[in-house]
Amino acid sequence: MENGPWNWLEIAKLSASVMTPVVLAAFGIYVHRITKRFEHVQWRSQKLIEKRLSIYDDLSPLFNDVLCYFTYIGCWRDLNPPDVVNLKRSIDKKIHLAAPLFGQKFFDACMAFQALCFETYTGWGRDALLRTAFIRRSECRPDDWNSEWEACFAKSAADPNSVRDAYRKVMEAFSEDIGVHALSVIPPSGRPPLNVR
Repeated sequence: MENGPWNWLEIAKLSASVMTPVVLAAFGIYVHRITKRFEHVQWRSQKLIEKRLSIYDDLSPLFNDVLCYFTYIGCWRDLNPPDVVNLKRSIDKKIHLAAPLFGQKFFDACMAFQALCFETYTGWGRDALLRTAFIRRSECRPDDWNSEWEACFAKSAADPNSVRDAYRKVMEAFSEDIGVHALSVIPPSGRPPLNVR
């Protein structure tokens, strides 16, 4: 009878000595799986950021050219109206292709910027029209201005300051989706001229 409790104690000790490595192994497997899952999420996030940066590298110069054209700063004199219309097509395509990789705020900001700069749906098979005045543009380029370009312009013009604000919203949305603090990286652009007509 005295051997009975001793046997149970020995069995408990033996069970504990066997169970400890099993529990530690199970815990190790669990930690390993969590670590692998975390590494996968981290790898996926890294790849997403890399892709977003690639899209930024591709789109930001196009947005900047449109900004320059509509606010009369930078390279605006070097761009012909048909080239700016083609910029819109290129930007639209790239925005729609990139939309699944960015948040809704980015897509909405891009579409608002485009809508401010371009008048769309002007007729079946017709190009978008530029919402800016052409008078100063033609005055600035008297030697190579093509009068046919005047058909590229809408009757109403967007306020250059509104265009600049819409551009800033696009860049802020880009920055947020890339994970960069927006206010510290977006320098203010030049002030549009006051005598635009």
